[in-house]
Amino acid sequence: MKKSILLFLCTVAALAATAQDRFYINDFTIAPGETKEVEIMLDNEYTYTAIQAELTLPEGLTVEQEDGDYIFELTDRKNRNHTISSQMLSSGAIRILIASQNVKTISGNSGALVVFNIIADDSFSGAKTIQIANIIAGEVDGTEHQLPNSSCKVTQEGYVPPAGDNDRFYINDFTIAPGETKEVEIMLDNEYTYTAIQAELTLPEGLTVEQEDGDYIFELTDRKNRNHTISSQMLSSGAIRILIASQNVKTISGNSGALVVFNIIADDSFSGPKTIQISNIIAGEVDGTEHQLPNSSCTVTQEGGTPPTPPSPFSLTTRMEKMKPGDTLQVVAEGVEDATWTSSDSTVATVDENGLVTALKAGMTAITVTTTSGETGWCAIFVYNPGDVNGDNVVSGSDVTALYNLLLN
Repeated sequence: MKKSILLFLCTVAALAATAQDRFYINDFTIAPGETKEVEIMLDNEYTYTAIQAELTLPEGLTVEQEDGDYIFELTDRKNRNHTISSQMLSSGAIRILIASQNVKTISGNSGALVVFNIIADDSFSGAKTIQIANIIAGEVDGTEHQLPNSSCKVTQEGYVPPAGDNDRFYINDFTIAPGETKEVEIMLDNEYTYTAIQAELTLPEGLTVEQEDGDYIFELTDRKNRNHTISSQMLSSGAIRILIASQNVKTISGNSGALVVFNIIADDSFSGPKTIQISNIIAGEVDGTEHQLPNSSCTVTQEGGTPPTPPSPFSLTTRMEKMKPGDTLQVVAEGVEDATWTSSDSTVATVDENGLVTALKAGMTAITVTTTSGETGWCAIFVYNPGDVNGDNVVSGSDVTALYNLLLN
């Protein structure tokens, strides 16, 4: 006998955690009073016949209804026997269930599966978050998978969040040895009092965030309220979005110090310096006011590492250069006819096949030339915004320290 849908609904113990498959909504904008069509996407390696999930909308947004029922439609990824139903839970979330009575499978491995309309009330403003949680997907043979929670950002069309003034969400510079696992803290320095923070963390090649059962492990410090939770998801850009929130809108305590703790793992071939970036940082107050905090970055240096010395028989025309975004610099490998040029962090500066360096944004990168015989040489490129030496978009005494450390290195 095939597994019944009732068993799918009720038997949730011993689920397989399936991090690579995702059920999610892409970020979008909406105007006050507008009705907008929204898609729920399914990216899947496994083949599923049924999916259950809980959709939570923020204040000011509702799902369109007809005769008191929510209107959810399935795309052509469904089998003709698939149906979708929904119900409001006591938590305020909307549970949706996609199922097939004769256990047919959902087609394809990516793209929209569910379509529905979201209505923004006339007073909708700012940037809010829609969450999808408790996502369970079932295969034909009855195997059930716990997919990771997901969230999307819904922004008022034309909205520009107010600046967070001097508030910062950042990681301090640190060193790490190849193959080492190191505990790292994300700091919050704040004048405003926040209840929630959303940010995107981008790690360079060679560094990863520790995981358990396919989920990233982020922990909150004692600055959280007991009702605060932290969740994370991998975005298509490769960044990890983290969301710190409180269901009953409690505030984060204190005005400085570590808020998030996690482990970073350096692979065995890691060599620095590299840059970790935190961007798209939005922090919300109790009254719903949201602040766009400045992007931040930190430098991760290889512990005990020393910059390589350009070997004989060639040398580079420069060993270290400071550049501003938009500047170009021609680096020449004297005595070399055929070589390959690479940048250790191409988000900071790129280099073409002739050694022409183009600065993109604040940070540090090593430009390496490798000859056909395997000899290497390098030069350091430090890209800065005038006065902002450490690339944190704030001109302060820490910029002097950053320059001093750079010159010492």
